[in-house]
Amino acid sequence: MRDWVFQNLSDQELECLMHEGASSLPPDDDLVEAITPWRRAMRRALLGIALNLVTLNFWGLNYLLPAIGTLLLLLGFRALRRENRGFSLCWCLALLQAAVRYACLILNAAVWQAEVYQLPWMRPLPYVLAFVSFIQVLGLRAGFRTARQKAGLVPASPGTTALAVWYLIMSALALINYTGFLGWLLILAYFIILRTLWKLPRQLEEAGYVIQLAPVRFSDLALGTGITGVLAVGIACCYLFASGYHMDWATIPEDEQAGLEELRYELLNLGFPENVLNDLTAEDLTACKGSLRIVVEQEDHAVNEGRAVTYREGNHITEERIYDVKELRITGVAVELPGKRERWRIIHHFEWITDPGFHGTESLQFWPAYHIEEGWSKGGEASGRVLYDRDGMTYTAPYHYLGEQHYQSTSIFWGTQQNNDLFAAFSFPSKGQRQRGYVAYDTTENADGYIIDSWINYTHQSSWLQYPVRTAMENRMRGSWNLSGIFSLVQTAIQFYPNDPEIFSDNGYAIIQE
Repeated sequence: MRDWVFQNLSDQELECLMHEGASSLPPDDDLVEAITPWRRAMRRALLGIALNLVTLNFWGLNYLLPAIGTLLLLLGFRALRRENRGFSLCWCLALLQAAVRYACLILNAAVWQAEVYQLPWMRPLPYVLAFVSFIQVLGLRAGFRTARQKAGLVPASPGTTALAVWYLIMSALALINYTGFLGWLLILAYFIILRTLWKLPRQLEEAGYVIQLAPVRFSDLALGTGITGVLAVGIACCYLFASGYHMDWATIPEDEQAGLEELRYELLNLGFPENVLNDLTAEDLTACKGSLRIVVEQEDHAVNEGRAVTYREGNHITEERIYDVKELRITGVAVELPGKRERWRIIHHFEWITDPGFHGTESLQFWPAYHIEEGWSKGGEASGRVLYDRDGMTYTAPYHYLGEQHYQSTSIFWGTQQNNDLFAAFSFPSKGQRQRGYVAYDTTENADGYIIDSWINYTHQSSWLQYPVRTAMENRMRGSWNLSGIFSLVQTAIQFYPNDPEIFSDNGYAIIQE
């Protein structure tokens, strides 16, 4: 009951209560802190600095702890800001930290946050924040030294000096990626330093030091609630309006393939799947002119968890996962084109047979036939588009991104690797039917006898529930199979030997059965 009363008193009322009870017996430590608002402000500031200097990269604590620490810095230093120049500097830096950190927390919920962080003026941001934190420690040191001098004590603050030295050492080790035993010793030293700092307010009180707290316009509860509300609204808006790519959707003209009827007829006779043919642009359809042979491979894939079925065979019990619904159909089409050297046009087409629900971004990663450099070479830039139907109309858009990406990935099997893969990134609207698309590219033979081996890796976002937001392409470039359920990965390939006469019919058509 006593704690509730003191927590609901204003700072002025607490100071009056402190003076009225000055002649009474010495109260316990909890009561002293309750009726000494400046000690509360100081310890909030110290705890805020501690939370900002520690990074725990699990359970989202690397975002939660600095957010709480920044709020504590605001609450602590705004009450101390008029005491001396050191605390005033800390208050200004706390405002800067709050503006940057809270803006970043909101930005992390937007799909384009990675692009923002890659801007030239944003790349130094982590180093700027680290420098601001160090200057804040120096400001705290100066503030304590001035306070001790006013209290008639020796103007020294070994705890804050030790914290500044500790911060410099940790920054140096972070720059060289040090992971040795010294890191554990520094963690132990950090807690010892914090314990020393925690005692400083009591030492000043015992010397008779009194601070006149700066007046505030909003209560601590109002400030904390307001900041939390702004963060919640900002993050919610990002999830609602910035969770997918902006796509330039437009209706397909009815005469898009006009004048190409004869070419369509030839390709259909060679065995080109009509549903894939209908989705090609006029340019990609024309690129198949003069086709000699066609190879088709089609397979349906599930992106759901399926159901487990257990059955007995003699003394053995076998468990099998059954997929009653397979939502994604992927078709690979290889078209041989005329030329001095063997040349093929590879088309990877996908179509959602059942709407799985679209929550953000989708991604296609390709390992083209020319990734076997000894056998095949790149024949030009890739092309393609995405489509969907709605209310009897077909809409199409270019990919948000289509091209090669050079990136570094790490896996438990292959370690760290440098990669250069073809990617396509896109988003579908939440309403529509037959969401589909394709990517086409050419490859030219370097040497006889090599297999056509062209892979497509489709990454589908299955849920919006992630923080920070990561796109499907970013997830794939990290080499993640994403066991958390946010993304689903489907892998398939079109594979055949062009010189194998057994797979081709008399008219040059081949279909590969799974």
